[in-house]
Amino acid sequence: MLGTLARAILPWCVLLVVAQPVLMLRWSPIQPVTLLRRFSFFLTDLSFLLPFVMFAGGVAIRDRLGYSGRAVRSAVVFGAVAGVLCYSLGAWALPLVEHRSLIDRGPEIAETRQFGARTPVGLLRNLRFVEANPPDEYSLAVDLQDQHPPDMLLWRLHLPVAVAVFALVNVFLGVLAAEVTFDLRPGRRRNALLAIGVLGAVAFVVVSVLTAIPQHTPPTMKFPTDVDLPSGILAAWSVLALPLAQCVLLSYLVRRRRY
Repeated sequence: MLGTLARAILPWCVLLVVAQPVLMLRWSPIQPVTLLRRFSFFLTDLSFLLPFVMFAGGVAIRDRLGYSGRAVRSAVVFGAVAGVLCYSLGAWALPLVEHRSLIDRGPEIAETRQFGARTPVGLLRNLRFVEANPPDEYSLAVDLQDQHPPDMLLWRLHLPVAVAVFALVNVFLGVLAAEVTFDLRPGRRRNALLAIGVLGAVAFVVVSVLTAIPQHTPPTMKFPTDVDLPSGILAAWSVLALPLAQCVLLSYLVRRRRY
C-alpha cells in the first residue's frame, strides 16, 4: 500500500516543487541567496503543495482497495499522517528556517524579530504582548511585530491547522472522486479526476487569498485600533468551506450511483 501511495504522490511532489521555483525565477543565478534561504524556498513550496497532492493519494487508495470500509480506514490513517506532516512543515519547520535565514542577514533584522520565529510559540508570545500593550495604531509591516493586530496573529495561528485538516479532507475527496468516475474510459477518467483535483485546489487558493487578513490592507499602512478586522479564527477556517461542500456533493453522487 505504501508503494502505491508513493507512486501516486511523489511524481506530483517532484514536478510541482521543481516547476514552481523555476517559473518564479527564484533559483536564478542573478539573485544569489544562501543555502539556508534556498532551503526555506523548498520548504515553502513543499508545505504549500503537499495538501493538494493528497488528492492523488485518495485516488490511489480507492483504486487499490475499492470503495470499502478498509479504504475508508486507510484514508483516515493516511490523511491523519499527511495532516501532521503538513502542520509540522507549515507551522514549525518553515518558520524556524525562515527565522534563522533572516537573522543571519544582520543585527538590524534580528532586532525586528523580538518574538522569535513565527511558530505557534512565537505567535502566541506576540499575541500576548499586543493584547497587554495595545499600540496607538495597528500595522501589518513585518518589522513592526509589536503593532500587529490580534486578529492577524490568530489567523496565522489557526491557518496551519486548517491546512492540515484540508490535507485529510483532500484524501477523502480523492477517494470519492475515484469512485464517482470509476466506470469512465481511462482517458476520460484521468481528465475528470485532474479537473476535479485542479478545480478544488484553485477554489481553495482563491478562498485563502480572499480571506487572508494581511491582504485587506497594504502591509505598510497603519490604521486605528478601533477598526474592525475580520475574525482571524473565522478567516482561517473558512478555507475549508468549499472542500467540505465538494465532499458532500461527491458523497451524494456516490450514494445515488450505488443505490
